[in-house]
Amino acid sequence: MRYNVNDKVVFQTEGINQIGVITNRRTSDNKVYYDLRSEAGSGFVLVPVDKTKNKYSKSYAMINSKLTEVFNASVESGDCEPTNLFAKEGFGHTRGNFSKGTPLYFDGEKDGKMGQMEKRNDFIFPTQGPRSF
Repeated sequence: MRYNVNDKVVFQTEGINQIGVITNRRTSDNKVYYDLRSEAGSGFVLVPVDKTKNKYSKSYAMINSKLTEVFNASVESGDCEPTNLFAKEGFGHTRGNFSKGTPLYFDGEKDGKMGQMEKRNDFIFPTQGPRSF
């Protein structure tokens, strides 16, 4: 199963199933891994599909493709509520702290105003003018 950025998936970590959104796709050693953000706000990197990296540890996250298929089908049919996660340009975000009618913007969108999601969330900012030490 191949997933794209902003696809909603069901993954398991610590023996608990959670809902997440794909934020990035990576390949390593001819295997495909995904980065994802959970509804609880946790981020996971290099998450495999249907097979854990270490079968002796439940702490590694793993995407469950069968549960993901069932979850997405039930959301489409209206049997369960859709998740409020979304991803754009590799950043995952949840609408958990905002009402459904509130539009969320990245910084610089919509007239260049400050948004709910910072483009520079890695805290690496360009130099602003001369520096004196």
